[in-house]
Amino acid sequence: MPRLDDVARAAGVSKATASRALSGASGVAASTRERVQRTADELGFRVSGAARRLATGMTRTIGVLTPSVNRWYFGSVLHGIAHAADAHDHDVLLYDLGAFGRGGHEKFERFMTRGEVDGLVTITWSLVGGDLTRLADLGIPVATVGEPTQHTRSFALDDDAAGEQAAEHLVRLGHTDLLHLAAEPEVQPFEASSSDRRKRAFERVSARHGLRIRPVQTVPTTLEGAHAVVREIIDRADRPTGIVAGTDEVAMAALLAAHQLGIRVPEELSVIGVDDVPAAAAFGLTTIRQDPAQHGEDVVAWIMAALDDPDDEPDRSHTAYAPVLVVRSSTAPPS
Repeated sequence: MPRLDDVARAAGVSKATASRALSGASGVAASTRERVQRTADELGFRVSGAARRLATGMTRTIGVLTPSVNRWYFGSVLHGIAHAADAHDHDVLLYDLGAFGRGGHEKFERFMTRGEVDGLVTITWSLVGGDLTRLADLGIPVATVGEPTQHTRSFALDDDAAGEQAAEHLVRLGHTDLLHLAAEPEVQPFEASSSDRRKRAFERVSARHGLRIRPVQTVPTTLEGAHAVVREIIDRADRPTGIVAGTDEVAMAALLAAHQLGIRVPEELSVIGVDDVPAAAAFGLTTIRQDPAQHGEDVVAWIMAALDDPDDEPDRSHTAYAPVLVVRSSTAPPS
């Protein structure tokens, strides 16, 4: 295995110069740095991460705090982050803060103790004031994906527009009796959860069009958890003609319950969701599409730009992604 001495000798420089050139330290002429790097590549020598960190102060690592890794949204964001980080020659240090944020503060403390990273992403996780202050003191770019917040740079679906678009789709089809099935918030958010914002958007559309006002029903967010609750809700003669579900999983629970009860979709019941998860197409589910993997890629791009051009003032702007209506076979005019 080649050593640094071998690279220095072959490149015709001192060992100290070879070390500075390969670790990215300053004080090395561009032509010398290029020659040393070319020699190292030819010999198959790789500089250690520890040496690079000592020379540049950079870890080439992005930290991610997430309340879950096995749910579609969180997994998709993580996929985007990992893909973009790899393209920028960065690693990802993942801290799974536990099932939807419960008991996660101990892991946050562990991150604060051990987490030497160049930038940090939090995914829909509630940071209290003291935690935010401590993160700001780290002096690194910090961003949030999934929740708009005034505390950090943030990236999220425009949930207000998504909720309105879903309800308006059924109104345009002629429905006047709608029910909103709100998904229980999976994590405690900064100000209001995406579920809350979609619910309020539905209520605005209902008021604007003078629709029949039915109490919003909050159901478990998973297909398994929502199914029994939704089945009981629609197993009655006085059921609505249309359901606006807060997520695709809740919407698919409604489709499954309707099938079991012999309720024809969309002739007797129209259903629309939000997310466009991979299974939505197989269910024929009309939905509002978002692309959390793209959100993950975008947050990494922002971190890279912030590292290249540090700003004295923290960037707390928000990127709201426009929702996209995807019409399939689960919605139609009421019979």
